[in-house]
Amino acid sequence: MNKKGFTLAELLGVITILGLLALLIIPAVDKAIKESNKTLYQAQLNTIIEGAKEWSADHISELPVSGGSITVTLEDLKLGGYVVADIKNPKTEELFPDDLTVKITEHNSQYKYQVLN
Repeated sequence: MNKKGFTLAELLGVITILGLLALLIIPAVDKAIKESNKTLYQAQLNTIIEGAKEWSADHISELPVSGGSITVTLEDLKLGGYVVADIKNPKTEELFPDDLTVKITEHNSQYKYQVLN
């Protein structure tokens, strides 16, 4: 007699093995996705800061002196062409708001840039 197919024990064994593999793989993949989103988020902030640095180079007369600070908005950076028009926040999957600001502070004859959320 020729039997085709799998027995119940074989099917349960395969399902158990697949379940165990899923228990091992899913957390690792989830962690990798979160880490990549964190890295991408920092890269997006660095892009905004680089745009603010380019803006600063073109607006030297507006930069603060003697420990002062100014802010520039993401909208200003977009309008000036210093950053791309649509920068997505990987944490929320939404675009960074136009009112996001970059604080430019003068300290010891050097400028520091900080993105304010």
